[in-house]
Amino acid sequence: MLRALRAFKADLFENQRPTCRTDEDFTCPPVIFHVMSAGNSAWTGLRWHRVALFGIILSMAPPIGFMLAQNFRGEALPVVQRAAPVEFSRLRFLTFVFGREGPMDTPLSSPPVMGREYFVEADLSGIESAASIRFELLDVNGRPLQQLRMWKASDGSGDGEFYGFITVPTQPFRAAVTGTMTTGSPLRTVLGVLFQPVANGPADTQVLPPGIPANQISQLQEMVNAYRQQIRARATQAAADHPGGVIVFARTQVSAIAYEPLFSASGGPIGMRLRYSIRFAERQTITAVPHVFPVYQEAAWRGMVSMKPLSGTITPTPQMAGVQSQQDVIAYQATATYLAGVTYTFAVDMVPDFVFHGTQSGRFCIHEQKFTNRTVWNALVASQAPIPYTVTISDTGTVATIPPFLPQRTFHESFAAGGAGDCGPVPNIRF
Repeated sequence: MLRALRAFKADLFENQRPTCRTDEDFTCPPVIFHVMSAGNSAWTGLRWHRVALFGIILSMAPPIGFMLAQNFRGEALPVVQRAAPVEFSRLRFLTFVFGREGPMDTPLSSPPVMGREYFVEADLSGIESAASIRFELLDVNGRPLQQLRMWKASDGSGDGEFYGFITVPTQPFRAAVTGTMTTGSPLRTVLGVLFQPVANGPADTQVLPPGIPANQISQLQEMVNAYRQQIRARATQAAADHPGGVIVFARTQVSAIAYEPLFSASGGPIGMRLRYSIRFAERQTITAVPHVFPVYQEAAWRGMVSMKPLSGTITPTPQMAGVQSQQDVIAYQATATYLAGVTYTFAVDMVPDFVFHGTQSGRFCIHEQKFTNRTVWNALVASQAPIPYTVTISDTGTVATIPPFLPQRTFHESFAAGGAGDCGPVPNIRF
């Protein structure tokens, strides 16, 4: 009898284990257990002729937490992005002004004047497919007129915004980008705009807001001049960093992203824990904490819920960039500066974005009033089917998929069972 029960138990667990053919297979059978409340469990998916043996099987089964850890852990499946063509979409001439929040740049309102130097902004799409690029100006016949020394606005792999200075040619011109793709093939894209510079025009003066008292004008002009000098210093640094105007993109190395359930102190699954490492080829200031979204087949459910960082660790600690602590970098997905040649190890705990963690009590509350479409929300939170999750670290170009994992219902019930109340109409973490 004991041998028969063991064989039956093994068959039951084998038949009910979730299996998926691909990361887009939404037909995975549900896991055979589901935590309903703290200290209790309900079994689903059992065939009726096996119900009589429920008590015996339950006494022989491993703890629920152990089974969750075994069935919902692994490595996220990397998503290989299709190489997009690099396209030159815009070149804007800018001027310096004093805005509401201080010195800034704004688009030039008149045609560029021959021989004058202007600050410019260039936008490229598909930049993540490029290995290196160089900006240049061409005459109407496509012959080179001027190499530009530009710099990237940020270290994010998909950020295609660049800045630099241009001395306007004395003839009509176009802007172009040449370089190489990550595949090794040559790259060339020409902006469709033909710029027609003028021989004379209004002076590129520093524009100040109207109504400024006379005794403050010189002070504000000095602030604008200081801002201009900062930009010029950045251009000088770009010339040193990119000899010949060639910008080479160093790619970060991101490890496989391991995932597992995140449990509360009482043992209920309340989210997921992600583990991964990143090695930087050069010093970079980026956001390295993932964004995580459940992938629903039902269109009405998409975008209603996401996962957000609760806490975690980064080893070694990166340099702070505008925030005070490592917890700020994780919880607020803030940028930090990571050094070249260093491998950083991350462990990030993610919880649903409909819960808030009290800074004083350490308790949680559930923001039920976040969901104005109650019909859709009630259907979503009632679903017991495991669902896949998308994981992205945009600044590194990383995209991966977690195979069917615990549904939002499991997290919601665990928080409720742990005593999480309603946050009210406007959540406040000071409780």
